[in-house]
Amino acid sequence: MAETAYRMSGARKAALLLVSLGQDRAARVVQALTNEEVEQVMAEIANLGPVDEPLVNQVMRDFIAQAHRQSRTRQGGADVARDLLSQALGSQSKAEAIMARIGGAPAGAHFRALTALDAGMGASVLAHEHPQTIALVLSKLPPDRALAILRELPETVRGDVSYRIATLKPPSPEALRTVEAGLERRIVSAAASQRLRVDSDPLKPLMEILTRADAETERTILGRIDEVDPQLGSDIRQRLFTIEDLVKLEDKALQLLLRQVDSKELALGLKGTSEAVRERISANLSERAQENLREEMDLLGPQRLQDVEKARKEIVRTVRQLEQEGTIVLSRSTDDYIE
Repeated sequence: MAETAYRMSGARKAALLLVSLGQDRAARVVQALTNEEVEQVMAEIANLGPVDEPLVNQVMRDFIAQAHRQSRTRQGGADVARDLLSQALGSQSKAEAIMARIGGAPAGAHFRALTALDAGMGASVLAHEHPQTIALVLSKLPPDRALAILRELPETVRGDVSYRIATLKPPSPEALRTVEAGLERRIVSAAASQRLRVDSDPLKPLMEILTRADAETERTILGRIDEVDPQLGSDIRQRLFTIEDLVKLEDKALQLLLRQVDSKELALGLKGTSEAVRERISANLSERAQENLREEMDLLGPQRLQDVEKARKEIVRTVRQLEQEGTIVLSRSTDDYIE
């Protein structure tokens, strides 16, 4: 039997809502939940997998209806739903993008659906349009999103589009709807294509949230996942920190790690890494150790990818072990610093 919003648990609905909010806002929502709520919702996200767009839309409709009931608003309509959603999500542009997906948006609001696309895909939707049309669409987007898409357009049209934005006169609702009708199918198609790419990796939404979560939230989530599926918990930990992330470690932490890792395993794990990683590693080794590492890497020659990946996983495992022991601290995007 196909899954429906009516039959879904509250935790599963919350999981769908979180992965639809965008990573930064979802991470902030997670940090406001209780430990029990975090465990329930993250367990659902970890096992979510691909989800049909109509199901997501239905959950959004239920969310708006719930917010509407709680606000005790006597008057309904698209404007009321949009205001409620904007207040709940803390973003007018996100609210309008969702309203564009579920219906009830004003003329031109479907352009806001471009905010759900990455800049490159948004530019590809607009690339073959007339510069005046591109200017009209970008003028209806949040400035940061308009700039990101403008940067992705061919250099030959950027200046023309920018000039037309500067000299654009307020369009009529009829003109907006005409342009909107011409682009709507392409925007929806692009969004579906992007969603398919995301859904091909069911762990991605959870990974994006965890990389922005604080250490305590991460420990709570992973602890719960370990109880349910230890192998899944191990896989997530491996992906949370990769060999390229070694450059993020402070010198003392990196030096401690290098003392724990076998030189041959380190040489194998560094095969194919960026120059920045190799330089950072060398900078935290003694001259003799640097020379030994270079010799080890020269002697290795071509290696099987699976052997290199195995060595990298062992290095990452050591990093995670040192963090769990409290010996080193991994940097997170939510960390605050004071100069």
